[in-house]
Amino acid sequence: MTNFAEVLNDLFSNFSEKNEYIKSLYRFPLLIFNDFGMERGTEYRPEQIYAVIDGRYRSGKPLIVTTNLTLNELNNPQDTAHARIYDRLKELCVPVKFSGESRRRVTAQEKLDRLREQMKGEVM
Repeated sequence: MTNFAEVLNDLFSNFSEKNEYIKSLYRFPLLIFNDFGMERGTEYRPEQIYAVIDGRYRSGKPLIVTTNLTLNELNNPQDTAHARIYDRLKELCVPVKFSGESRRRVTAQEKLDRLREQMKGEVM
């Protein structure tokens, strides 16, 4: 399990071995990408993301992707580069929408509540 920001950082740090690194991602029996679509954009990044997703697509091995992108955003990409990526993702993955309160927000509120209790209401 990893995220594309980490993959892209690895690709940039080992640029001379990028093809071998990308091929290594095809070999895992299951690959999970967390927070897909949150990586900062440059023209180079969609090309590398496409290479990874397309390689995984061609390998026929399972892929799980979590994202905050909506199904509408996946169905209406901003450009051709993203359309190619999203098209493959939609074929590889079955969209499952999870809704509800953010787990991180709940945890942060619980920590704040504990701190307030410990400080007897003196914080915020």
